Parts: sequence; C-alpha cells; structure tokens
Amino acid sequence: MSEADKIRARQPLTRLLALEPCEPLRRENLTIFPLIAEPQPELPYLLLGDAIDLGFVSIGEVGSGSVPSLLASNQGEIDVLILDGEQLIGAKQNRITNRTIILAAKSETVIPVSCMEQGRWHDVSNEFRERPKPRHAPPRVRRKAREVEAAYAASPSRASASVLHQAQSGVWREIAEVGVSMGVNSDTGAMDEIYDRHSESVDDWIACFPRSEDQVGLLAFLGRRPLGLDVVGSQTLHHRLHERFLGGYVMDALARHRHRGGKATGSHRNGLGMESARRFLSVVGSAPRGRAPTVGKGTSHLLSGRAIGAECSDVVESTERLVHLSAFPGEQSSRSEGRANGQGADRGPSGGPIASPSRRRNWAGGRGPDES
Repeated sequence: MSEADKIRARQPLTRLLALEPCEPLRRENLTIFPLIAEPQPELPYLLLGDAIDLGFVSIGEVGSGSVPSLLASNQGEIDVLILDGEQLIGAKQNRITNRTIILAAKSETVIPVSCMEQGRWHDVSNEFRERPKPRHAPPRVRRKAREVEAAYAASPSRASASVLHQAQSGVWREIAEVGVSMGVNSDTGAMDEIYDRHSESVDDWIACFPRSEDQVGLLAFLGRRPLGLDVVGSQTLHHRLHERFLGGYVMDALARHRHRGGKATGSHRNGLGMESARRFLSVVGSAPRGRAPTVGKGTSHLLSGRAIGAECSDVVESTERLVHLSAFPGEQSSRSEGRANGQGADRGPSGGPIASPSRRRNWAGGRGPDES
C-alpha cells in the first residue's frame, strides 16, 4: 500500500490518534484486524499488576463492602493504569473494572466495578493481593459492565438499587452463558474458573494472532458480527497488552464455537473483507461522546448509540494523548452489521436464572448478598 493509500485508509476513530486497519488474521469464527499507527512515544504509567507486585498499589473493599465500588490506593511515585475489563480476584467477591482509570501517584480513588462472582460474599483476603488475571473479561461481559457504568454516569449520587441490579444481572447472565457453552459449572459463577479450565485452548488460539510492529490495537469479529475493539496510545503499551486483550475475544469465540458444535461460520468459509472493518471503525468514530464523571486522573468520555464504550485520555508533557479506547457494538449496530453481511446477528445460548433481588439487599448501599 502506498503512503497516499495509507493516509486515505486511516479511520476517524479518535481525534487523538490516526489509525489504519491491516489485513485480518483468522481462526475458525474469530477474525482479528490489527490496527496500526505511526510510532508513538511511551506513556508514563505502571500497569496495575506491576504496581501490585512492587507493593505500590493496594485495592480493597470500601468500608464493610460495596458491590459496585472498590478503594484503590497508590502509594508510589508513578501514576498507575487500570484498564477496563481487568479481572480482580479475591476480597469478598471477584470483580471486573468498568472503565479505564489512571491512579495518580500518592492518592486514593474509589473505582467503579462489576461483580464477576455471583455466589460469594465473604472474605478470602482483606485486599485483592494477586495481580489481575492475565486475560481480560470477554467482550460480551465488558459490554454489559458498560451498562453498570452508564447507570452511575447518568446519576452518580442517585443511581437506584433496581437500575444497578438490572445492569449487574446482565453481567451475570453473560458469564453464565459462557460457562454453559464451555462446560464449566462454577459453584459461585466465577469467570476466572472458566479461564482456568480452558487456559491451554485460549493460549493455543492466541498464538494464531501475533502482533505487528506498529500495532496499537485490534478489532475483532465473531463470524460477520463485530465483537469490539481495543486501542491504546503507544506501541510499547500495546506490546504488553496484546495477548491480554486477545484472551477475552478468544474466550468469546471459543464459547460460541463450542455452542455451534465446532462448525465454522460464514467468515471462516468466505473471508471477511476490509470493508466490514472500515464500516465498524466509522461507526465508532462517529459515535456521540459524552463527558463522564472524573475518576482518577485524565479525562473519560462515554460512547453511545451504535457503538458503546469509553475513551480515556491524559495530558502527557503538555500534549493530550489517547490512553485507551474500547468500543463494542450497540444493539442497532449489531443488527445492521448482520444485515449488511447477509445474515442475522450471531446469537449465543440463553443464560441461566439470575438470583432474585432479595439475595442482594441494600446492593447499592454498601452490603452484599444476604448471608443469613
């Protein structure tokens, strides 16, 4: 591709970084389009796992425990990056981070999370002492966690218990669907148990999608339906996160592949062209962006409409830089993409029952499930 063609191919995905989709990599029903950019300077953050290993950051319950919130303390001299979709294991129940957050040095921050383990509300440790799991949550779970985040963003001080419970139930439902498809019956509905049982298969699939030199992100399709994308603001940072992001998309593909009895979908038989990638990138680029309440450092905007997600940026050496952009198709986008490619949206199995609201009394007010 000539330089002129590359410039024309770059998508208006974000005003902070010019991106170009590359020829896709495939395995069965999963298609990955690498997203590349001109070389970018490093971003000056520690990743959460490294900060925990060094003893700079601790994460624990807020007071006696609040399902949708955790307290993160950064006692180090360096800002720490927490990415949306990270699986935090321990404390009273496993959680998933709802948004990307920059923890300022020498600060404490209440961070928004969703529950990843429906059937437990008791301490296994005072804090989340382990580094986050090496694989992000599947995009279907991260997408539902966005609804929890949206409930807070709309009214942080007045989000009702019923609205939050409804959003949280969507997270549990998606985890249950993945568990059913993967043949894992966790006593507490824990996502990390599914990963542990299928770690070899996940690693085997990840090996089919090596990163490219200038890569800063990836766009994933399951069959002909977009799953979502993740983009970070430097090649160095993406190098460290590439397999972590891929793990979530691979788990979604494995669950759908097993649900279909190992049958390949249309994208595997016929190929998925660059036009499909550019169509979804255009949807993300044109999605309305609304300023979200500040959590930690930097600025966060929530995407809405045909693409839902979030864009986190920060001022680094007097220049605003993209830190992380994640986006997933809205319902309308999923249906439109399926029609554009000559098929309906790819749907998974229906999930199991969700615990009744009575099992999570005072859910938003600081208490977990009723243990009586």
